[in-house]
Amino acid sequence: MRIPRQIMTTASWPVASVGVPLLITAVWVPILLSVMSTVPTQLRLWRRADQLLDRMVLKDGESFDFIVVGAGLAGGVVANRLTRSGAKVLLLEAGGEPHPFQIVPGLLMGMINYPETDWMFRSVPQTKASLNSIRAESSWSVGKGLGGTGTLNIMIYLRGHRKDFDNWASLVNDSSWSFEGLMPNFKSIEEYSGKMVKVDERYHGRRGDMLIDEPDYLGISDEFIAAAGEFGYPKVDMNSPYGAAGFDRIKYPIREGRRIASYSAFIQPVRHMETLTVLKYANVNKVLIDSNGNVYGVEYEKFGEIKTALATKEVILSAGTVNSAKILMLSGIGPKEELSRHGIPLKQDLPVGHNLQDHLGVYLGPFYVSPPAQTLRMERDLSPSSFSSWLTSGTGPLSSSGVQASGTFTSSIAASRGQPAWPDVHLFLFGYSSTSSVANLVAHAFNLEPVEMQEYYKQGDVDGRDSFYLIVTGARPLSRGWVRLKSSIPGDPPLIQPNYLGDGGNQTDLAVLLEAVKRSVEMVEDSTSMGKNLGAVFTNDKLPGCELFEMRSDEYWKCYISRYSVSLHHPVGTARMGRADDPLAVVDTRLRVRGIKGLRVVDSSIQPVIIVTNLGASAMMIGDKGAEMILQDWAQVKVKEAKNRQEERLDAGKSNGISENEEDLDFNRLKRKRRLD
Repeated sequence: MRIPRQIMTTASWPVASVGVPLLITAVWVPILLSVMSTVPTQLRLWRRADQLLDRMVLKDGESFDFIVVGAGLAGGVVANRLTRSGAKVLLLEAGGEPHPFQIVPGLLMGMINYPETDWMFRSVPQTKASLNSIRAESSWSVGKGLGGTGTLNIMIYLRGHRKDFDNWASLVNDSSWSFEGLMPNFKSIEEYSGKMVKVDERYHGRRGDMLIDEPDYLGISDEFIAAAGEFGYPKVDMNSPYGAAGFDRIKYPIREGRRIASYSAFIQPVRHMETLTVLKYANVNKVLIDSNGNVYGVEYEKFGEIKTALATKEVILSAGTVNSAKILMLSGIGPKEELSRHGIPLKQDLPVGHNLQDHLGVYLGPFYVSPPAQTLRMERDLSPSSFSSWLTSGTGPLSSSGVQASGTFTSSIAASRGQPAWPDVHLFLFGYSSTSSVANLVAHAFNLEPVEMQEYYKQGDVDGRDSFYLIVTGARPLSRGWVRLKSSIPGDPPLIQPNYLGDGGNQTDLAVLLEAVKRSVEMVEDSTSMGKNLGAVFTNDKLPGCELFEMRSDEYWKCYISRYSVSLHHPVGTARMGRADDPLAVVDTRLRVRGIKGLRVVDSSIQPVIIVTNLGASAMMIGDKGAEMILQDWAQVKVKEAKNRQEERLDAGKSNGISENEEDLDFNRLKRKRRLD
């Protein structure tokens, strides 16, 4: 079977009129569902073909200046910047080429939770959240393949709130990690374009690598934003400084309706350069560390063969919050007791895997709307016409991942803690109607009990009403969890305990979510923009498992939160950045692993505290800043070495009667050249 290397750029179907005949719809829907049902087979065939075509083999012990582990959101940026500097770089990735379907925003839900695209991590069973998950194990999707999670996520481009980063700077005692200090790194990665071409250039990049724009299809986003405005939450630019609350249309890394993943923005443009080697299907087992604590390479496995690659300068771990922690511990860097339990020789006793944080999201809905109001209904709107529109012009429903707008606000709990201007609630408008087809997709994507999902969603099929969901999250959770090793075998998945809603007794996270859910329902139903004009109303059907509680009572909402809550796939913190006296710190503010030479961690695992919003933008920013610091540090080493050589020549020259001014010439030339560079 021949597998195409990229999606066609011309239409395959005739453009249908606005009123698609019933007969065409009746034929099209089974075809669409049939195509989606073959995704697992297509992904397997794609990976197999990619592996057969993969001819990249390295000699055992081959040497590079830098080795970057992980070609995801952060690692792709690091590899790009180091390669452009002229360094010899090896980029190791456990997955392969991204599948062509992954550039289609509207097919996002069909790509999640398959081993070809996703690490498919599972948490240990939870007791207070994610109870509708199979075995109460929260599903953690992490992108596998070139581009990492950037090829799999929901595409939301949000940096975080100003206070998130100012808090980091305070915690680590380094102003370069403040919002203003990080602004050059954010701007370096982004190019606002299309609808977003007119932006405040103090806070937005115009010459970066990744195009940022609004999708063509925004559904009922304006009504949602207007409803928030009625409740005092203003429309703001959520990627610039703003206050206690703000709502806005969604921003994507997108061009002509196609996903602009970290792969296409950062890896693809430098992949042809001779100084970059990209090795796919390479699972890194551990970092190699000598008896003096110096890192000199990595051990990896590709197609069953174990080899080493050597680094003359540094190894950079950008494998993500779960895998970076796992690799560190397998390498002998981690909690002494944890490593001893698995018989791993200790290289450095550090709290790797501690401080785990994640956003827990509640799928709140469905909210039904009254005709003629409409939301996106998969069986009706993902038609031949919509596929044609997307292929020819990048427009229509397929240009949207489903999330159309988002907003933040501050709960009374945060205000009572003296933080009234730092939002702790984040909402997303998910504009898909509740149907059995959506139930199947959501159940598969989040590892939910399919029977319960079908039961809850069935009313959307029965009466045919359009609807939408809100995804509600406590954006600054206090709960902390951990990542630990299951064994010393590299292929075994780690143990993940997110500790959602504070299994250890913390009630604050639940209180924030309860208030957020109630306020969200009120905002929708009691607003003119949504409640009156769209007839938006929360379902009267009780969530399976919560039938014993009075509808809309606090006890019902608590039950709802405990059952219909999922990971939003935003894990951070397992290699925490901090000061030397921080007992939880794994890396310093230059992202160097404490007590180890030649090793950095550059990904979201270094976040000391989780940010309010999604992680994609901040992960790429961390990659840019990490690469910047690496290049700065090695430039200083180069200058220092040159100065030492100059001083040695000067001492030798004095003994031979050579003037000091003659010896200064070489060093001054080097300094002038560096300024020009």
